[in-house]
Amino acid sequence: MSVTTIEHPPQLVRLDELPPRTCAVVRSISTEDEDTQRLKTLGVCVGRRVELVRSGNPMILKVFGSRLGIAAELAARVQVEVCTPGHCAMRDHNGA
Repeated sequence: MSVTTIEHPPQLVRLDELPPRTCAVVRSISTEDEDTQRLKTLGVCVGRRVELVRSGNPMILKVFGSRLGIAAELAARVQVEVCTPGHCAMRDHNGA
């Protein structure tokens, strides 16, 4: 007996739309160069796992075990893939 599975492309959401206490992996950032550099300095870059601790403005993210605040306007330019039970977005793209 063979089982066929159809891979669905990951659904991306804006970081500012992520529910609190949700883990996700950054997939794209659409900002001006200065804002992109600011996000990278804070640890928010493509391929990085983040967790939304608190929504609002500023929103509080957990990155590398540290908490940081970023403006909701800036977070709206970051697309993330949500990790769900049984599906870690980090593993899908790293081959783990």
